[in-house]
Amino acid sequence: MILPALAFFFLAVGIFFTFTGALGVFRFPDVYNRIHAATKTGTLGLLSILVSGVLLLGLDTVTIKALAILVFLMLTTPVAGHVLARAAYRTGVVLTDRTLRDEFRHVLELEEEEPDHEEPEGG
Repeated sequence: MILPALAFFFLAVGIFFTFTGALGVFRFPDVYNRIHAATKTGTLGLLSILVSGVLLLGLDTVTIKALAILVFLMLTTPVAGHVLARAAYRTGVVLTDRTLRDEFRHVLELEEEEPDHEEPEGG
């Protein structure tokens, strides 16, 4: 009796995070906030939904595959979000006028200042 209730709780939490992530993608003002909404809430929503399925189905081959998918997504989704945001920033996608700080500008300026010279081979 406790496992179905716990599974329902995780399913509800997953649906909530997935819905708020989708809402954030439509409502947030710029691409950086939208990427943040999609990656954070999408990962948490899927995590909760997969945990719900594991609780209902028990330890089976399907749930082992679901856990492997979960580990893969937990490792790749934040990295993909970071790479997308970094690429958007480097290509000149503007921040919203409500952005208070631009902490990456300093890092980008330092990268541009570093000389791009390589040591010649053999000498």
